Amino acid sequence: MRVRTAKQRAQRIDLNYFKQSHGLRRWRVLLSIALPLAAILWIGGIAAAGSRGPFSAGPVSSAHAFAERRCEVCHRTPAADRAADHAEGFRRHTTDAACLTCHDAPAHAANQTAPPPCAACHQDHRGRVQLAKTDDGFCVECHGDLKTAHGDVKVATRVKSFPSDHSEFAAVRDGAPDDPGQVRFNHAVHLKATLRGPNGPEKLECTTCHKPEVVRTAGRGAKKPASSGLMAPISYQQQCARCHPLFFDARIDREAPHDAPEKVRDFVQRALAAYIQQHPGDINKSDSEVRRVPLNFPRPPQPAPHNAAEWAQWRQHADEGILWDKTCAECHLSEGITQVGLPYYKKTNIPKQWMPLAAFDHVPHAMVTCESCHAAQGSTKTSDVLLPKAAACATCHAPSSGKAESRCFECHRYHDWTKAHPVTSSYSLTDFK
Repeated sequence: MRVRTAKQRAQRIDLNYFKQSHGLRRWRVLLSIALPLAAILWIGGIAAAGSRGPFSAGPVSSAHAFAERRCEVCHRTPAADRAADHAEGFRRHTTDAACLTCHDAPAHAANQTAPPPCAACHQDHRGRVQLAKTDDGFCVECHGDLKTAHGDVKVATRVKSFPSDHSEFAAVRDGAPDDPGQVRFNHAVHLKATLRGPNGPEKLECTTCHKPEVVRTAGRGAKKPASSGLMAPISYQQQCARCHPLFFDARIDREAPHDAPEKVRDFVQRALAAYIQQHPGDINKSDSEVRRVPLNFPRPPQPAPHNAAEWAQWRQHADEGILWDKTCAECHLSEGITQVGLPYYKKTNIPKQWMPLAAFDHVPHAMVTCESCHAAQGSTKTSDVLLPKAAACATCHAPSSGKAESRCFECHRYHDWTKAHPVTSSYSLTDFK
């Protein structure tokens, strides 16, 4: 066996190995130079052709999809001219001026501190999503420790999430004021199974009176009208007239209008005058009481009239007694009598929206019964506030898996778009080809 020394082994190493050219090494060097150069040429060629695709951070929101290939529409500055925007727009950050070109939203609050830029919360290039669906973190930046530019804070100052770090709804908070409505109404009575209706006993449901508000006629091809999400305001004609007609005289088969007392008086006068003119022989006839007039309300005795004018005058006095003291007083609270003998009533003052700082749509919640959220069966007073508490909403809306959406935007809107300012567009259809 031949034994080699270290010196002999070292002499076998080719010291010029790395100086010699090999095929694999040559290709590796060529590709490391050629591929980046080709990529630069490809990107440069596409940019020169007007395409912004290689520089895009990803698909934009569905609302901005029409301008996805025109980066300069959003990535621009107020001072830059259109030519400069076309060349460098995609390298600029989106400014508020670009957003205000299409939609000029009103301020979040009159006493707000300096607001963040639009793009801070409405982050685009996240795919075909709605920009309004922002993360709670953006809201908590201010509402986690809320400050105002002037005046006192009128909402909760520390809100971080729903339901765990959210205050109780103001309308049902301990110490909250009663329902400001000034109409006598008893929900428990109206929900009885044997309620007396115009055609006999009947059972009313919540939906008999409370219906979603229709705000406009749906567009062509739509299957149903659009709703504001609120319940339509209660009105006498729609909800009350069927069971509570305003008959005022046993002889006259007409109802008084549900209007101001002076208009009711004028109607009664004209109705009585017209009746006695058509039936002059009824001046001295006695009444045969019928269902139209409340049977449990005594009619004051009347002297025998001498002519049609006296008949109409005395009968008007009796009919107004029925209206003011019985029919109208059934629901309305009187504040006194005027010098001409007309009552004046408190304004009904029925709230249309109990939580003006939040948005709620009844339509998607139609799968649960009204009683699940509103305890109306036991309510006997108008002053009862029948709104659910936050815990009832948290039954379905919670951040855990399998629950409905519970982030801030589900109920709250940053901008009140009904107060948006009109904008003057600077684009034409050809700008988005």
